[in-house]
Amino acid sequence: MKNFVSNIFSILIITILLDLFLTYFIFSKFNFNEKIYPKLDHRIANINYHHSFRENVSTYDYWGTYRYIFKTNSLGFKDRYNREIKKLTNSKKRVIIIGDSFTEGIGYEYDNTFVGLLDNHMLNKNIEILNAGVASQSPIIYFKKIKYLLEEKNINFDELIVFLDISDIPDEYYYNIDFNNYQNKHFNLREFLQEFLIKKSTLYLFFDVIFDKINLKKEKYISKYKASKEFNLDFFKTNNEKINLYKSLNVKRGMWSHDINAWNLHGTKGRELADLYLSKLFDLCKKNKIKFTLAIYPWPIHIFYDHDSSFHRDYWADWAKNKNIKFIDFFNYFLNDNSEETIENFFISGDIHWNKDGHIFVHEIMMKEYFKNME
Repeated sequence: MKNFVSNIFSILIITILLDLFLTYFIFSKFNFNEKIYPKLDHRIANINYHHSFRENVSTYDYWGTYRYIFKTNSLGFKDRYNREIKKLTNSKKRVIIIGDSFTEGIGYEYDNTFVGLLDNHMLNKNIEILNAGVASQSPIIYFKKIKYLLEEKNINFDELIVFLDISDIPDEYYYNIDFNNYQNKHFNLREFLQEFLIKKSTLYLFFDVIFDKINLKKEKYISKYKASKEFNLDFFKTNNEKINLYKSLNVKRGMWSHDINAWNLHGTKGRELADLYLSKLFDLCKKNKIKFTLAIYPWPIHIFYDHDSSFHRDYWADWAKNKNIKFIDFFNYFLNDNSEETIENFFISGDIHWNKDGHIFVHEIMMKEYFKNME
């Protein structure tokens, strides 16, 4: 028995050493780890407003199975190409659109996002459109970012359009608890070892991928079971379309407008904070003679199920009315009798974000609601 354990231990040591040797001298040349777990080092911490994009990068970004070209300008804004944004625009007017991942256009190249489409459309009208949207940003960051652009970078612009997302409310709540967490990451031994082994051990990387695939399979069966219950279907007759629909309808950060427990947890305080920082942002724009517009839009869950409009739609409509600013309510365009078809047509399958047609749709609404008079 003692010899058996000793032999097993020896085989294990030899395997590990051989793995490390082959990975360092041979497999590292193929960059397996970067192909499986690509770098996202264009998404960075920002000392002035929590997080942002690196300036003037030209790389690839990833969202699920989507891989796409990603470029930023000198302000660290997603853009068509790398370019220097001057303090004063040569255009007749400069409009900044700010928001989170929806405004960023996650999953798509700039030209296929609604901001990119608007930019392209208004270019011939001598109107410059800039996209300040970044995933997981929210009103506290919108305020800090615009304040920084105006007071530190001295960027001149004429109009600001804020796309307020459903997830901005819980984001405000959690940022209020620990806003500096993004900049001050604590050392985590488990994460360090995992990253080290993924980079240095092809064997570990192989098993990590295998277990990840197994976990995805498990999650799919769990989602299939939950989808069958939610839509009252036989488990074996619940197809991928229903599974993806279920996934798009059940995202925790959007539950506060439906679930009283989520509302009590972060909804009430989050909305209060969103009001506070959007009001500060409005006052900042007013001081600098910048036109302010607020836009809101639904997630799939609001399209599929009846919802109480007082938590979000009515609240922000009243907020905009009291501020005497333009308010664009995209709920009016997405809510109809064909909810499942609308979700399928305009949203990434199994996701809350707009697909390519969704961005075209939002672009068309913006042309009608906002930019028509600029034609």
